[in-house]
Amino acid sequence: MSTTKLELTNPNKKEILTKSIPINSISDDSEDESIESNIVNQEKQQSSILYLFIKRYIQQLKLVFQSIISDLKDFKYWQIIIFILFATFNVVFSILDFNSFFSHQQPRSLLKWTNDVEDGKPLWRRILLCFSGISAFTNILYVGLVIYGKISSFFWGITGAILYGIYAFAYGYVGDAQLFVFFFLPMQFIGIYLWSKKLDNKSTTRVKSLKFSGWIFICISSFLLTLLFYYEIPMFSKYLASTYFFEDKFIPHVFDATTNALNVIGQFLLIACYWEQYIIWIFVNIMSIIMYSGRLGTPLDINLLLVWIMLAISSACGLYKWYHRWKDSKHISSMSNIKV
Repeated sequence: MSTTKLELTNPNKKEILTKSIPINSISDDSEDESIESNIVNQEKQQSSILYLFIKRYIQQLKLVFQSIISDLKDFKYWQIIIFILFATFNVVFSILDFNSFFSHQQPRSLLKWTNDVEDGKPLWRRILLCFSGISAFTNILYVGLVIYGKISSFFWGITGAILYGIYAFAYGYVGDAQLFVFFFLPMQFIGIYLWSKKLDNKSTTRVKSLKFSGWIFICISSFLLTLLFYYEIPMFSKYLASTYFFEDKFIPHVFDATTNALNVIGQFLLIACYWEQYIIWIFVNIMSIIMYSGRLGTPLDINLLLVWIMLAISSACGLYKWYHRWKDSKHISSMSNIKV
């Protein structure tokens, strides 16, 4: 607050009286106005940043949709035949129950729908069984397009995550359900944002490689996530389906928690464009093959066993493709540095 001195001369005492008189300073009002204007400017800046982000992300989504047909056309004929075979097998495994050939109890039908009727599953669950076949097809396209680094893969990933997540919830596959709906689905949208920044002139994502410190972080994260899922999956399963398949079986329980943890790690490596993701996927596939082979005290599931074997083959192809893409990009960058 500003003050002014007023000198008054008393003729009798001849004293100078000093009085502090407050002045309604304009500077105080200007300071308040500047603070308000700064707040308004910050809000405008934040809203403009948000607007630009949304606008840019919509453009990225348009790129995904525009790339769907063109990315599929980039496949060669022999690759299309392989994808069709893989997709056909996956759809067939979602409709037919090959475990009926190995049933030692009462005779079972080859059709899953008939077996579900005999098992007393409600109609709405049997209808959602169709989602399993559609998601099997979309997931094969997703896996194949990721192998070739195509951003349109996330369209099929989003579709597959929604459809398989609904099917998994309906049939009590709680670990898969929460993984696909609560993790894989949102990660597809994050992947679109990250991959769009790393596309080359062929609309193919660039490939990176982990350092030693990255592997240490992955090992620690895998252990902590496995520990988390070991206790979380049974709790969530009992809450949703009132039971957990591997509650009294320690090794399958550990395998179930570990595969969920590695799926999380693999998805992070995927959206971050690291070729080492396929090492993680291969581990997931091998552990799943062991789980459903009947070797760990778990029932043999021919359908899931064959599906995981095919996914292991596709992961091996992805490892070969992404590793060589990383080697080629490293060679090209080193050659450009030499020229410079």
